[in-house]
Amino acid sequence: MIGTEKAIRILKMYELMLNGREIQKAPFCVEYGISDRTFDRDIRTIRLFLSEEYSGREIQYSPDRKSYQISGSLESGELSLLELTVIIKILKSEQALEKSEFEELAKSLQCVTERGKSKAVKELIQNEVRQYEDRKGQKTFLQMFSDLLDCISNRNPIQLELKEGGHGKKKVKIFPVAVEYQDAGFYLLGYQPEEEQRLAAFLLDEIESFQVTFQKFDGTVAQMYSYHAGRRLLEDSGRKAPNVKE
Repeated sequence: MIGTEKAIRILKMYELMLNGREIQKAPFCVEYGISDRTFDRDIRTIRLFLSEEYSGREIQYSPDRKSYQISGSLESGELSLLELTVIIKILKSEQALEKSEFEELAKSLQCVTERGKSKAVKELIQNEVRQYEDRKGQKTFLQMFSDLLDCISNRNPIQLELKEGGHGKKKVKIFPVAVEYQDAGFYLLGYQPEEEQRLAAFLLDEIESFQVTFQKFDGTVAQMYSYHAGRRLLEDSGRKAPNVKE
């Protein structure tokens, strides 16, 4: 029956858009054997339903993709525009990344943000990158972060060279077990070989460089660490010193 076919078609269209899928007119018309005018009437029917539902959702048309999508509906794993904005604002306020790193990370996040608001997302990224402070001489953060995580995963001992202080540069060998965030700073946590029960914390900004020893320290050392112990150490020490006892 024609009425039944229409109802099923509109319900299918609504279900697809509600689940974050985009609907392009031409392929949909071919699949269901309908005309452009029938497609437009179906879209108007769903628009009317959404307006009477008072859900705050509406059908949006993307000229670039020539597709229709219901606002507020996300595909699995997508970030909403609001979620992206919160993440970007936090990253910008911390200024932990080099500007080029911030820009690349923002663009990566852009790729997994709701496609129905691509124009707003693009404008947000461009504006936040433009406002991001470009500090000359700032070291590449993400590469260091990645290398340290590899050392933790592989249980590689490392020798840190800390930035120059009152007594010159200091070298410290540790067994790295975690990187944690506290009071607007990232810390490397680990145990020193000569005092294996001593948990130490080093602010990443205070690490000039580090050398990796491609042997593995014992897995029991890594098992001694707990998130609670790391948080307690960081809360007790604050940012007073790069290396303190638990």
